Amino acid sequence: MPLEIIGAGYGRTATLSLCIALEKLGVLARSPDLDVGVWQRAFDNPETHEDEWEKVYGNYRAAIDWPTCEFYKGNGILQDERGLKCKLFNAPFFLELSERYPDAKVILTTRSAESWAESFTTTIQRALDYDADDLSPRRIEIRDLNRRLMLGGALEREPVKKYDNKYLCEVFNNRVEEVKRIIPADRLLVLEMGDGWEPLCQFLGKEVPDEPYPHTNAKEKFFEMYPCPSSDNLTTI
Repeated sequence: MPLEIIGAGYGRTATLSLCIALEKLGVLARSPDLDVGVWQRAFDNPETHEDEWEKVYGNYRAAIDWPTCEFYKGNGILQDERGLKCKLFNAPFFLELSERYPDAKVILTTRSAESWAESFTTTIQRALDYDADDLSPRRIEIRDLNRRLMLGGALEREPVKKYDNKYLCEVFNNRVEEVKRIIPADRLLVLEMGDGWEPLCQFLGKEVPDEPYPHTNAKEKFFEMYPCPSSDNLTTI
């Protein structure tokens, strides 16, 4: 089945809560349980890779979080309203999925850049830096893929800045503005953390459920879901 909803928001912007909310609205959502090979081929060969997206999304109506939020367009080159080509800030594949699924709506989950950077460095970045011997081959495979492609490859290009909150805020803010600039307004919902059911349900044409909007995967709970690395097992560059 074709995707109906594409999540453009980075992790740590309430993406898991959005997945749960969508499923409560009857929309089966995917938060990455991924075939690493598909993503590696798309990342390494953005212009020539085989279209394998239905292998990943064929049984889902919505896709949220990494790596989905990175895969939009093969070469990151777009034409503006004057027909001039422009290079996007941090997205070598910025609109691929939105072009592959042209009828899909796009949801950009977001929050303040400062709070996102603080949350990202104390959760996801720590997990990416975890190099202990107890990792399964599968987790190593997924970790290494995410090291390469997260934030449009910015962490791989600038590894010394991966705990630099000023740099991360710049990456985050540029990404948010790109999505808002490029996705047509009638196709895009910008969903701030804490907005709740109303804007989401209005955007999707759904009734507001008679229950609180989901709230899960807070920073304090992150390492209950993922093995918690000790500082001794973190790489710093």
